[in-house]
Amino acid sequence: MTKAKAFLAALSLLLFTSSVSAQSKLRVAYPTTVGSMGILWVTKDAGLFEKYGLDVSLIYISGSSKIVQAMLAKEIPISEIAIPAVIQANQAGADLVMLAGANHKPGQKLMTKPAIKRAEDLRGKKLGVTRFGTSDDFLLRYLLGQWKIVPERDVALLQMGGSPEILAGLTSGGIDGGVLSSPLNLRAQKAGFSLLADMSAIGVDYQGAGAVTTKSYARERPDTLRAYLKAYVEGLARFKTDKDFSLKVLAKYSRIDERDMLEETYRHYAVNVMPRVPYPTVNGIQMVLDELGSRSPKTREISPASLIDTTYLKELDQSGFIKLLYK
Repeated sequence: MTKAKAFLAALSLLLFTSSVSAQSKLRVAYPTTVGSMGILWVTKDAGLFEKYGLDVSLIYISGSSKIVQAMLAKEIPISEIAIPAVIQANQAGADLVMLAGANHKPGQKLMTKPAIKRAEDLRGKKLGVTRFGTSDDFLLRYLLGQWKIVPERDVALLQMGGSPEILAGLTSGGIDGGVLSSPLNLRAQKAGFSLLADMSAIGVDYQGAGAVTTKSYARERPDTLRAYLKAYVEGLARFKTDKDFSLKVLAKYSRIDERDMLEETYRHYAVNVMPRVPYPTVNGIQMVLDELGSRSPKTREISPASLIDTTYLKELDQSGFIKLLYK
C-alpha cells in the first residue's frame, strides 16, 4: 500500500470512528419489570453495549404506550416493546419498526381472586392491565373474546400503570384479577391468588417484546443500529447460556430474590421461549393484525413485512457471528 493510500485509509477509519462515537450515547426504554426484558438487562449488565462502542442508559417507563410517545418526541430512539404498540403507533402516523423479537409466545397469566374459578365468574368483575394498547391489554382482550366475554360491557378493564401496580391492586382488593408475567404471577400465587389462564398455553403464536426503532433513525444511524444488534444478540446468548449470571440480573431488575420464582422465570424465557436467532415471528404479527382488524378494518391493510426490518439481524446471522456465540 502506498503512503497516500495508507493515509486515506487511516483518515476514513478516523472519520468512521468519530461518526460512531457521536452516535454512541443511547437512551433505551423498557415498559415492564418481568422476564421478557431479560435480554436487555443482561446485555447492559454484561457490558456488551460498551464492548461495541455504545453508551446505553436503560430507562424504565411503565407501559409501552408511554414509551411510544417518547419515541415520537425523539426522546428515545430504541425501545423494547411488543408489536401491538408498534401497530397502533403506525396507524396514527408513526414509522416504528421491529429489528429483532425473541419473545414468540405470550408469557402473561391471568391471575384472579380464589373465588373466580372459571371464565363465567369474571362477569361483573374488574381486571387490571398495565395500560391500554399494551401487549397485556391486547392479550387479555383476545382471551376474553375467545370466552365470549365483552370488555367494558361484561367486565371492567382498568389501567393500573405497571405490573407491580397490578399486583398491588390484587393485594388491596382494588381489582378482582389482573395480567401478570413471571416472576410477578408467581408472587401473586404465593399470596393466595389463582391462575385462571396461562396465555402461553392458549395455542397462539404472538410477537411480544423486541428491539424497536423508527425508520427515520435507521436511515440516520445505521452503524449505531448494527452495533446495538451485535450487542443484543450476544446478550441473548449470554442470557441463554449463563444461568447464574442471568438469575442475578433478573433478581436485580425485577427486585425479586426468591430463587424458585427466578428459576421459573429463567426457564420460561431463556429456555422455552427465546430462539438463538431472534427474528420476529411473521405469523405472530399476523395474528395480532387479524385480531385488531376485527375491530379496526384499516388494520387489515397493514402487512407484517411493513412492521419489521431484519436487515441488521440478517447480516449478523449470515456472517456466522451468532453461530459462534454458542460454541
